Amino acid sequence: MEGELLYKTAFCAEYERLLCVCVQSLDTWKNRREEIANSVLREWEAGDELMRLQEDYAKAYSHLEKHIDNCELCHFVSKISGRNNASVSIAVMDKKHSA
Repeated sequence: MEGELLYKTAFCAEYERLLCVCVQSLDTWKNRREEIANSVLREWEAGDELMRLQEDYAKAYSHLEKHIDNCELCHFVSKISGRNNASVSIAVMDKKHSA
């Protein structure tokens, strides 16, 4: 990850770890997509690689969502903060991309 930006969610270390994996997977997929767009790779090679990277991101995001659904601490913090879990993930990911 660029600059190893760490997220401090201040409540759940596992959520933070899963979120970092998710963001890293998304960044890898996006960066490789840009590299392939500017290269001369054969279409099927590029397509297979991009599908694998997209799958990696989908798995990482799925793990994050499952954690949120099953973690009592994440539910508690979400309720007391008045935010829903999806908006917390999106806000942290947006913060990373705006930095």
